[in-house]
Amino acid sequence: MRVLICKRPGGAYGFITDAWISALLMVPEIQVRRWDGNPESWHNFKPDLYCGASGHRQPIPPKRKRGGCKVVIHVNPYGPITVKPNINERPEAIMWVKDQDPDAVYGYGFEKDRQYWSYWDHDGITWIPMACAGDATLFNPLNGTHNKDVVYIGGRWDYKAKSIDPYLLPVIRDRGLQCAVFGWGKWPADLTVREASDDEVPAILASARVGPCIAEPHTIRYGIDIPERVFKVALSGTIAVHDPVAHFSDVLESVPVATSPADYHDKIRSITSSSSDMIISRGRRQYKEVFGGHTYHHRLANMLRTLGFNNESKLILRSLELLKVSI
Repeated sequence: MRVLICKRPGGAYGFITDAWISALLMVPEIQVRRWDGNPESWHNFKPDLYCGASGHRQPIPPKRKRGGCKVVIHVNPYGPITVKPNINERPEAIMWVKDQDPDAVYGYGFEKDRQYWSYWDHDGITWIPMACAGDATLFNPLNGTHNKDVVYIGGRWDYKAKSIDPYLLPVIRDRGLQCAVFGWGKWPADLTVREASDDEVPAILASARVGPCIAEPHTIRYGIDIPERVFKVALSGTIAVHDPVAHFSDVLESVPVATSPADYHDKIRSITSSSSDMIISRGRRQYKEVFGGHTYHHRLANMLRTLGFNNESKLILRSLELLKVSI
């Protein structure tokens, strides 16, 4: 099987599709590469599957059907609920997606979230749930020491600050906790925020007892578009604690979810002061839950199965077992 994935953009989609490529490369029967947008390279590669995105548009060669290539495109919510004006799919993007004649579209939600993308289904285009997950090829409990109290990696900008400021900043400013923050954007001047390269991230996440997880306001309200962080933290053997995302316990039962900023702080304080055995036990439980159902191997296997690539779906799940860590 040959898979093409659109050019690598910046931001979350770039990292997510990097993780897809890493997972697919584990299967010898699958060839995968990014597409440069040139029709000639498309036809020379002869893909069986192309994964594109409405936000990073590469016009698909009109004759791709003749070669038997299936097309899936990442799309934003398009349904009866306006999640947020700049998060719902824009009319020009909807038209572009339809012009590509995709076999299916996918978005950062679970099956329970189908209503937010339901107009795609109404228009006769199958929507595939492809929520964020963890990259098991990069993150595992053996990467670090878990000797700090709290580690956070991420950006801060005005929209995300609505969640970061009440939930995360009091934790970081708690002098009774050993905290380290790595990130970018507009952080308060009184905080020490360091930069970290992509290569350093797995070891950094595995260097703490707790990895605070923060979502943007629309995720907190609707429970969709859950960031990768919680899955990466759990795969690292670090204990994830989340702010109050709607229906989050339906996704991960083992992750504590706060009801308020004060409860968030208390939960993190309580975990960091627990015994080593208790911390190890909680970390093990979260790792097993994520590794058992929320890696990009799982997400891709579901997509491949939905598109009719049943054998490849089984192969990618089988390859995941090579990454399992005994803890």
